[in-house]
Amino acid sequence: MKFFTNIILFTVLSVSLFYTDARSQHRQELTLGNGFSIIPSVNYVSSATIQLSPFSKDIIERSSSISLSGGYGYGISIKKKLFRNDLSFALSAEYTKINDDNVFQTLFSDSSRARVKFTEELVMIPIELSGYFNIPDFSEDLKIFLGAGVGAYFGDRKRTLGNIQSKTISKQAGFSFVVLSGLEYYFSRKVSGVFEIRFREGEYTVKSEFPVSSVNIGGTFFPLERNLNSKIYVDGLKLSFGLSYNF
Repeated sequence: MKFFTNIILFTVLSVSLFYTDARSQHRQELTLGNGFSIIPSVNYVSSATIQLSPFSKDIIERSSSISLSGGYGYGISIKKKLFRNDLSFALSAEYTKINDDNVFQTLFSDSSRARVKFTEELVMIPIELSGYFNIPDFSEDLKIFLGAGVGAYFGDRKRTLGNIQSKTISKQAGFSFVVLSGLEYYFSRKVSGVFEIRFREGEYTVKSEFPVSSVNIGGTFFPLERNLNSKIYVDGLKLSFGLSYNF
């Protein structure tokens, strides 16, 4: 709910600033050839959430989830100015990986229990289409921008206990809205540095299973939940640093 509240607030702010800028005094902005930019970037995502039983009929099981720490990745965007110099659109793709080896779960047998540590590994590949517009410049070389868009999210999940790792059976992409803000500093007409903050709730579904039904811990066999039907939300803030080549 907080995520969609952020979307509404950013959208209202964006529209307000857009019309304010449109009615303000117009001055010639930096024109960069045909208005294309290619932006490779390195990214950090602050967190992710795994919904463990999203299709359960039991409301308590359905709300059961675990939170993971952040991860890193890389990406590339192709941006094009359209209609006016302060308005552009971009198609972007990225690869993000989160590896959290500090996830605990309690396993039960008939007469005992054991608290074990799992490793959760997530991979997400988003494809996003975003619109950007610049708010009034602070200087000739610095641009502040806001934007919004939509994305499709593909990914995978692996859970590992010791030398036992889950095997993926099927994957299904999900969709989400995106809001963003950032700044761009021009070192020259051709090269600029870009810092961006992106808010989204990228989700996808993974069906997987363990190859065994139990695990031996200290001489006692504990049953494992073999079927892992999960929904993954890479819902943390995305911070990216990129270098834009403009032509």
